Amino acid sequence: MKEKYLECFEEGCVLAKPIKGPKILFLELTTRCNLNCVMCYRNSWSEKLGDISEKLFDKILEDAAEAGIEFVWFAGWGEPLVHPKFLEFAEEVKNRGFKLGVNTNGLLLDEYIAERLMKIGIDRVAVSVDAADPEAYGSIRRGDFHRLMHALKSLHKAKKDLGKTYPILEFAFTLMLDNLNEVVPLVDLAVRHGVGRVIISNVIPVTEYMVDKCIYTLNGKVNVDELASKLAIKSLETNVGVRLPEFSLKTERKCDFIENAATCVTWDGKVAPCYNFLHSYTSYIYGRKKEIKQVVFGDVTKESLKDIWFKLDYVKFRYRVRFFRYPSCTDCKFHEICDFAQSNLMDCWGNQPSCADCLYSRGIVQCPI
Repeated sequence: MKEKYLECFEEGCVLAKPIKGPKILFLELTTRCNLNCVMCYRNSWSEKLGDISEKLFDKILEDAAEAGIEFVWFAGWGEPLVHPKFLEFAEEVKNRGFKLGVNTNGLLLDEYIAERLMKIGIDRVAVSVDAADPEAYGSIRRGDFHRLMHALKSLHKAKKDLGKTYPILEFAFTLMLDNLNEVVPLVDLAVRHGVGRVIISNVIPVTEYMVDKCIYTLNGKVNVDELASKLAIKSLETNVGVRLPEFSLKTERKCDFIENAATCVTWDGKVAPCYNFLHSYTSYIYGRKKEIKQVVFGDVTKESLKDIWFKLDYVKFRYRVRFFRYPSCTDCKFHEICDFAQSNLMDCWGNQPSCADCLYSRGIVQCPI
């Protein structure tokens, strides 16, 4: 790769090689999971499942240090705790001086794992909890609610017993019609388990069944202002932070992955720019079917993470997203008949790939950062 480049790739735009490398790495340990949630991306994909190898994991951490990564998240489209080396990997991340966060469904957490995580100094734990009621939780997550409560107690107890200020404990809540009434009670559940923040995100339908479950497509049939007011009051009463998504399209667009210099690596070493492009799947954007193809800028089994980050194609991609040089299919009057809107391969401005339908950038779906 060239050490320096200066290239005119758009009219009136000269691109110089960026100086800063990535700061946040989302590392997918596995695509296997112990649950089968109703809204899971896995319901619309056909990729093989796999675990990251120990050799590749070590190589990625070496690359991360070279690239300037500060924070490593164990996250992706699988459950990190399913990986047989999860604890060893967590300890290695902290031993190498990185901050560490874990996105988990929580069901595999027990007293031993919770205590080990606290002792190594994990920085953030985000637990996916989509209901405060056992029956509602079971219908969405298809998991054992009481087992989850035991896991949360284990986390809270280990944190208190060791006198830890960190990790920050969070709930991640995927909002849909079926759990609309579960949001406010979830804040009370957070208080009982020492959880400091609840992050609420709208669902991205990956099956036709889920299309009618979207709150943001119901055109005023759900009073989201009333919901926001109740949550604001509950947040003040409990001191639990609540982060709500948008429920309608706004002019502003922002990519949290670009803004925070974040990148993703899959279990088999592919470097993707964000969660939305991590794997190939089918989604329904405001009821319109869209095929999302995995977007890869490099492979860490063959190249370094730093070299991939500074590849010209990846730099161009980040530039275009950062400065909104792409259309908005979501609120275009032609989106129902436009061939470009059927996939993320290209948009009507010629961008390849295209972020023109990204609900993350509109705040309707919350990024995990």
